[in-house]
Amino acid sequence: MNVKLQNIIILFLLFNSLVYAKELKKVTLQLSWFDQFQFAGYYVAKEQGFYKDYGLDVEIKPFKFGINVSQEVDTKKANFGVDRETLILKKVNGKKLVALYALFQDSPLILISKDDGKINSVKDFIGKKVMTTIDDSSEVSIKAMLLSKNIRMDQINFMQHSHNVNDLITSKTDLMSAYLSKSPYELQKMKVNYKIFNPKDYGFDMYSDFLFTNEDMVDYDLPTVLAFKHASLKGWQYAYSHIDETVDLIYDKYNEQKLTKEELKFEAKVLKKLSFSNTEELGLIKPDKMQRIYDLYNVMGLIPNKIDLNEFVLYDNFNEKLELTKTERHYIKNNRHVNTCILQELKPYSFLENNTFNGFVSDYLSLIEEKTGLKFDLVKTKNFNESLSYVKNGQCDILASAQDVKERRKFMTFTEPFLTTSLVLITKNEKNFIDDIDILKDKKISIYKSYSFNKLLRKKYPDINFIDVENLDEAIEKIENGEIFGHIDFLYTAWNKIHSLDTIGLKISGKLDENVPLSVAININKTYLNRILQKSVKSIGEEEKERLLKKWVAIEYKKKFDYKTLYQVVIVFIIVLVIFIYRQVLLKNMNNKLKKAVDEKTKELLEINQDLEKTIQEEVQKNLKKDALLTKQSKMAAIGEMLQNIAHQWRQPLSVITTGASGLKLQKEMNGKIDDEFLDDTLTSIVDTSVHLSTTIDDFMHFFKPNEEQRVFNIKDTINKTLNIFDYNLHSAKITVEKDIEDVKLINYESELIQVIMNILSNSKDAFVERQLDTRIIFIKTRVKEDSIFITIKDTAGGIPNSIVEKIFNPYFTTKHQYQGTGIGLFMCQEIISKHMNGDISVSNEKFTYKDKEFIGAQFILKFRLK
Repeated sequence: MNVKLQNIIILFLLFNSLVYAKELKKVTLQLSWFDQFQFAGYYVAKEQGFYKDYGLDVEIKPFKFGINVSQEVDTKKANFGVDRETLILKKVNGKKLVALYALFQDSPLILISKDDGKINSVKDFIGKKVMTTIDDSSEVSIKAMLLSKNIRMDQINFMQHSHNVNDLITSKTDLMSAYLSKSPYELQKMKVNYKIFNPKDYGFDMYSDFLFTNEDMVDYDLPTVLAFKHASLKGWQYAYSHIDETVDLIYDKYNEQKLTKEELKFEAKVLKKLSFSNTEELGLIKPDKMQRIYDLYNVMGLIPNKIDLNEFVLYDNFNEKLELTKTERHYIKNNRHVNTCILQELKPYSFLENNTFNGFVSDYLSLIEEKTGLKFDLVKTKNFNESLSYVKNGQCDILASAQDVKERRKFMTFTEPFLTTSLVLITKNEKNFIDDIDILKDKKISIYKSYSFNKLLRKKYPDINFIDVENLDEAIEKIENGEIFGHIDFLYTAWNKIHSLDTIGLKISGKLDENVPLSVAININKTYLNRILQKSVKSIGEEEKERLLKKWVAIEYKKKFDYKTLYQVVIVFIIVLVIFIYRQVLLKNMNNKLKKAVDEKTKELLEINQDLEKTIQEEVQKNLKKDALLTKQSKMAAIGEMLQNIAHQWRQPLSVITTGASGLKLQKEMNGKIDDEFLDDTLTSIVDTSVHLSTTIDDFMHFFKPNEEQRVFNIKDTINKTLNIFDYNLHSAKITVEKDIEDVKLINYESELIQVIMNILSNSKDAFVERQLDTRIIFIKTRVKEDSIFITIKDTAGGIPNSIVEKIFNPYFTTKHQYQGTGIGLFMCQEIISKHMNGDISVSNEKFTYKDKEFIGAQFILKFRLK
């Protein structure tokens, strides 16, 4: 009996060991060079048991001369391989390869020479001997570096690489290709000075050391591919975090080249720097950089056949069209139902109504259901935090809408965003519009307690007193009770809520710079579901999403005639008309007064000829008064042009309002009633047009507002506003404006800046008209350098005569007829810029080329210090 029991136990243990052995899947990795720290992550993953933890039994196949790594993987003699940046060319030439990650963000491949004064730049390569391998000479980064300096390949004497740095020292070769992590160490050790020519320094930064596999592995054994990828990255993380320990491992067990520990440590430090260049994510492949590399190969004539880069790289979000593989279709067949958590109070995006899931996200998931055959089953939760917990614990397979944030990636993967929505500020109606919430220092602003942008806003705006709320209803109650100043919410959520209320005491008072991208979040263990949803999201275009969104953001107006709105429009029209007429009368009277004042001052100046000291003292006092008069005259000189522009901009809107109101009245008289759709459309047009008129008046009022305090304004908006004000003059003079403007905020006097720019534009316009030029272009460009912003304005009007270019900022200097100008325009511009705005203004004549044609024009440069 005991013998039988003993045999049973032995058989049981033997069976378990066999089962365990079967659980580890055998795969092979082919290296691209001899053992060194370049492959440390793979050694560590094997020795530390990371591969076993992922269910893999990995054989690392050593390198031998004559081995073609891509060929080995393509023919399935190896499951995985490591190769350099030229891997993309193997894909182009028909190899069925898929890149999993790029270990080096910058290629370690360089050209190196002795520092003996013979080669100081790339141009010195001509006629020199360059030792490379066949692959090195075709490396696009090195070729691009040479071609960027107009050096042809036939101007260089390429030699077969001996892989012996002594050939460089003994001048057998002038340059040799090398790895940044190896040859510099050898030369330092032999105390030989050297020069490095790195393609990255010439703008050609390339990925290198791709981990890759073949397409069949991705299509039919994706879990193994992902397991190998993640275990390998885990090995690299460990290797870079424990360099000394890893060096000991390679020295003792993987050291066919007999490398020293010092040499391995030097290599480790260089490769670690290359692996984390401009990123904290190991193995990152950015689609835009991959596209640049592909385009560079194409320009070099190395792409005979076009490929889809999304098929070359297995991104974490895959970026594929909805073309399901056999394995994915099998997964859907056996896992059709998807447990789905949602945001329940985010109307109109995602909300529950009568226990039914509604909103844009609901329609979006329905579209995915049609495309895939999946069925999203609603799982109800109490709040957003519980939904996150359900996904983390596997009670929900997905969270239908969530923001991709770092801490959630521990238990969720994310599709690419399917919707990006703005954040806005809700306040009471009487609050002014706020274009920058930075000014709300110490104000109480509510935000959702559990949403991801809570932490972001608190960090970005530390001076604002943020108050956590559970939902929008709680926030609105606090606003109405005066407990808080406002509430930050999603754009359409705020809009929908305000228009659903019986009262109209709230409004959207500002828009934040921050946007919130929403993705489908998937439980990290649902690998196939993740890939299917990635493809689904990618397959739904912007037009289709726009169609779904319009269904939920349309606002229904009350079906009755709103006489109050019509009265308001008429009153606004009358007020604006009165202001317009008043300004014309004021302009005429002010011009007469100023002309009389200037005549009197001129007479007084002619009479001063006796006592010089007394004259100087009197002139100092008079100049102070004259400056004030000059400022007013400069301002009023701009009024005439501004009123022309106001009239030019108002003719079309006023026509729209008049036509709309007349149309309503006519239909009422003819039919006895007004069609609802026609009423809605007409009122919408009138309201939108009124807003435009109001904006124009605001610009007009801000321009004439005296003694304006410094405030924050956006340079781009200010220049657009100036061009809008000056539009009539540009249009009438047939002038084109070319803009190249950086989006920068400045603290200064906006209206003063507008006045200066308008004066410069006016001078250009006069020059074009006077010289009757055919090509009339004004260029406006802004650039930020260090702590200053430079605004450059130049034209194609032929420039300023050299004899007077130094005088144009002098008071009363003018080239115009006495009845066309007073000569104070540019003098006042200099006064405003230097004394009021603490800036600088300069002018010069510039010769430049535009669209293959040479021009000469005046160039004004305004410089302001950024605060």
